[in-house]
Amino acid sequence: MTERFGSSGGPDVNPEQVTEVRFRDQMAAQYVALVAQRGAYWWYAVQRFLLHRMGLQRGGWLYDAGCGVGLYSLAIARQFPFVRIFAVDFSAESLRLLEAAARESGVEERIVCIQADITRWVPPHPVRWVLCTEVLQHIPTESLRLQALHRFAEGLLADGELWLLVARYTLRDRWRGIPKCSDERDRGGSFRMRFTPEELRRLLRQAGFSSVHLFGAPVPPSRVGNRLPPTLWKIAWGVQAVPWSYAWGRVMLAQARRQR
Repeated sequence: MTERFGSSGGPDVNPEQVTEVRFRDQMAAQYVALVAQRGAYWWYAVQRFLLHRMGLQRGGWLYDAGCGVGLYSLAIARQFPFVRIFAVDFSAESLRLLEAAARESGVEERIVCIQADITRWVPPHPVRWVLCTEVLQHIPTESLRLQALHRFAEGLLADGELWLLVARYTLRDRWRGIPKCSDERDRGGSFRMRFTPEELRRLLRQAGFSSVHLFGAPVPPSRVGNRLPPTLWKIAWGVQAVPWSYAWGRVMLAQARRQR
């Protein structure tokens, strides 16, 4: 059962994203198919690398911030039976699909679905991990992005970790004149931005995080990536272990701890 914290698109969602909630509700059923177009290589190079580095075998509580239909929550619940998850999203339809998939997989007892705005919600007790994948880039103002990061810091144990995945603003983007931000909220769509490494570090430090470590994920555009064999993940993981790897690929991963 999903715990309610306001209604989908209601007054407890920040006004900047009310339109996006409706967009996410409408797109929820298509999301898994859309992401699948990235290809198997993408999931080995990004999702599996991330879950491998987080040390989830230790067990504990994890907060999946902006979980959507649960692509990460479900994978974690299936692979790591000692992890329990707060799966939080402001899209009621996304959470409904996540609940159904969790029941089908037999992991519903390990996933607590909560409908809430991640810029405002804090876990009811401290968690070992906060995971936020491809969500921060859709929060449309810097003040709201900082607000979300502050809430993440509040929800962590003293030795807890934040893990972020965001789109990177690449040299290729600059050469092609692709803007860092696109805003389609006035057309019923969503906001999206790409981060430079310097921007991401600054934002995390402003929110009170220290020991910020950035990784790169060497993933090409979808039209290329969906043709790559998943066996290339070994090369990808090797690249990600190299310093400055965050300067390669289209996405960045960040590991950060709270300042003590």
